[in-house]
Amino acid sequence: MATKTHVTIELQAETLELFDRYHKYTGTTPELYITELVEKTLPTVSAMVDAMDEASESPEGADVMEIFGRKMAEAALQQKQEAKEAPLTV
Repeated sequence: MATKTHVTIELQAETLELFDRYHKYTGTTPELYITELVEKTLPTVSAMVDAMDEASESPEGADVMEIFGRKMAEAALQQKQEAKEAPLTV
């Protein structure tokens, strides 16, 4: 079970050079970019884990990908509803 709050990632030289160039133009560090990427993809990871949990509990061997598709659709609908309720203001 994962208990650490920090992860170390070793980047290839080409990737680091690309992030350095990106940082030069945007001010975004590789750490911030990767953290934001992970945060934004958590609904996908959550849907996959939920689908695997649900399929493993099914005595008839439910299709993980079918459940995953349903979970992603539910997440998309929830996100759409939340956007309606709290529209982005600039």
